[in-house]
Amino acid sequence: HLLVLINDILDISKIEAGKMDLYLEDFNIDELIENVVSTAQLLVERNENTLRVECDRNLGMIYADLTKVRQILLNLLSNAAKFTKNGQITLSVSLFCPTNGAMRSAPNGTASSWIQFAIADTGIGITPEQQQHLFKPFMQGDASTTREYGGTGLGLAISQRFCQMMGGEISVESLPLGGSCFTVLIPCEVVAP
Repeated sequence: HLLVLINDILDISKIEAGKMDLYLEDFNIDELIENVVSTAQLLVERNENTLRVECDRNLGMIYADLTKVRQILLNLLSNAAKFTKNGQITLSVSLFCPTNGAMRSAPNGTASSWIQFAIADTGIGITPEQQQHLFKPFMQGDASTTREYGGTGLGLAISQRFCQMMGGEISVESLPLGGSCFTVLIPCEVVAP
């Protein structure tokens, strides 16, 4: 726990100081998902949850920062597992391409394909008031959440900054006692800043 805390503090400090770099490389999305799921499985099972994976077939390769994408997904799956008991967590992965009407603009202004990761859970949910603070460093839902579930309040802030560094975004939809769904969009070909 102490090592995770130190690494999170170092990450957010580097990000805030503008010293966090991207290490862009080609990697296989299917292999990424397989790796993330095997890593997260114990966390998911700890609260007697089940993990379902829904992926488009043959997602192929993307050009992004593998370590940062993996960390984003593990942060979101870890949170889903922590705030869900005897429930379901679903990781959905799909491509957005210009041909299917879901075209977005890449950071350089050209049309691009995007990958969407969605992590949904059947957990405790998040109030609209709590959602306003979710992506701020060291912030959690409220004091009782911190006391009961632990954590540093840095995972979502780091995940959001990593998404932004790669030209992507992260969003949340949630209802109290109705679960949460975090959606991450990242270009299939990240452009170095």
